[in-house]
Amino acid sequence: MYAVVVRGQAQDGKMEDLKNFIKNEAIPSLEVEGMISIGFCNPEENVNLGMVFLTDKEAADRFGEARNENIAKLQDILAGPPNVKEGEITLGKVYQDRPANDNQMEEAYVRVVFAKVENSEVPTNFVKEKIFPIYEEAQGLRAAGFFVVDGEAVSWNIWDSEDAANAVVPKFNEELTHAEGVFLEEPHAYMGNLYAGKNFIDITKSK
Repeated sequence: MYAVVVRGQAQDGKMEDLKNFIKNEAIPSLEVEGMISIGFCNPEENVNLGMVFLTDKEAADRFGEARNENIAKLQDILAGPPNVKEGEITLGKVYQDRPANDNQMEEAYVRVVFAKVENSEVPTNFVKEKIFPIYEEAQGLRAAGFFVVDGEAVSWNIWDSEDAANAVVPKFNEELTHAEGVFLEEPHAYMGNLYAGKNFIDITKSK
């Protein structure tokens, strides 16, 4: 499976315009062959974060073409070109069955963490050995995953609610206190409820 994470900055006073565009124009136009799921949140002032899951790189390339067409329409709304990270998901698991056109999609709470890294092996092993066991015991977790691209690790977890996420965050933080040498700088977490999203197919729980 392939993931694309897009971080965009809206101009001051333009965030609601960006949200309306994404809800009404972008999501309908981004449905390309191989699309699995897409979601957007507003984790910080004027920051828009989008996550997309696709079957493979070819689907991601098709999505990239559609994405660029949408970005071209947002010159008066975005403060600059979005930051895009994409790659094959190295670690990932789905913890709940979720239907296509899930009517509870926008109730989801998302945490996406970025961290600069020297290589992929060390952070991948850390997440596999220290973070995923926490996921296995968590309540209200929908899905989680991880990949490294261009010297940056990207980790995400998607929850039923903010309360479900907050119950587990202290465990993540405890492990990070023992992560010396794993990351080149302190990881930055973006968090928030989805304001728009869609499952294009039924999402099935990992075996």
